[in-house]
Amino acid sequence: MENNVGKRILEVRTKRDYTQEELAEKVGSVASYISNIERKNKCPSLPLLRKIVKELDTSFDYLLIDDFEMDKKLEIKYKEMFKEIKKLDDKTQEEFFNLADSIIKSFKNIENNSMNK
Repeated sequence: MENNVGKRILEVRTKRDYTQEELAEKVGSVASYISNIERKNKCPSLPLLRKIVKELDTSFDYLLIDDFEMDKKLEIKYKEMFKEIKKLDDKTQEEFFNLADSIIKSFKNIENNSMNK
């Protein structure tokens, strides 16, 4: 899922002419954490998100709507896939999940390696 919260916070923050330091001070955080949120490395907690919404005079909907829509689309896709997986015999299901685990681990390694460069 694409995390657009940070991107949206950055958009609104710059429109409001706040620096990361100014926003961080006003919401009780630190600039490096705001930077991590904006670069999609971190997700803000709900209490921090509330403060950001209030300080930037924006809405939860604006910051989160794309992620909610994507979650719903993924949920539907996962349910469809799960129905198909359930049709497989037990041994094939086990092989499928072992393969899926391996693929996920591989992608995590690729992401970690690209972040460390």
